[in-house]
Formats: sequence, structure tokens, C-alpha cells
Amino acid sequence: MPPKPRPAKQIVAFKVEPELASMLDAMPNKSEFIRAAIHARLATVCPLCRGTGVAPYGAVTDDLTKLVQQHPLVVCSGCGTREPRPCHTPGHCESDARLNTFERFGSYYCDACFGSITTCSDCGRPLVKARGQKGAKIRCEACKAA
Repeated sequence: MPPKPRPAKQIVAFKVEPELASMLDAMPNKSEFIRAAIHARLATVCPLCRGTGVAPYGAVTDDLTKLVQQHPLVVCSGCGTREPRPCHTPGHCESDARLNTFERFGSYYCDACFGSITTCSDCGRPLVKARGQKGAKIRCEACKAA
């Protein structure tokens, strides 16, 4: 049986500062290190583009990077997934009920989970899922008391 042909490799060259070049030269296998570093970086999902490869606003600027660093990840109250903190610029996302719920009550739900929760018909507060009341006006305790 003939041996399997090895996949062809290509040489990729890039310029680095002299300090970085000397550090890489000191490594026993700098090619393997560079390959592993590139693979690790490409496997990390960007919090701005969420893995789509397209960053909002055309490019990631220093200001946008600072903004993301100031707004850490939030955890979905439904499924526990971690997502970048959503927009909270006053007046910017007021038409989005999911983000209004997060801003007003501090309960964050991802898109998938928000569709399965019940909210107060008056104030939008997330409620424990009410059963058998589809289409009925459901109110939280605070709105009932008012």
C-alpha cells in the first residue's frame, strides 16, 4: 500500500519588530508556536461580530474596543448563555421589548429565551411562565397593587 500523500504546505511570511523576532528565534519550534497561536486566535469568537466576521460600523476602532471593555458579558436568565452586554444608550433601543426588560428590571434574556417568557402586560416585568392564560392580560404583583 503506497503511503498517503502529505498535504501541501505553503509558506507565509510577515514582518515583525526585532524584539519579537529574537523571541521567536529562541523558541525550539517557532513555526508550531505561530501556527498554534493563529489557530487559537481564529477560534475565539469576537464579541463584536459574534463570529460572523463582520464587525459593526465597518471596523473595530479604539473607541469601540473601549466601549466593549466597559460593558462585560451578561448571562441569559433563561438558558445561562453569556453574551455581550446589549446597547443601553438612552432612547436608542426603546422599541426593543427584550432590551427594555433588561434596562428596567435587570433581567437579561437572549433572543431565543425571550420568546418563551411571559411579561407583565402593563410594565413589561418578566414573570414566571403563566400557564393556560394565552391572550389574557397578565399583570405583575406591583401593577395589580397599583
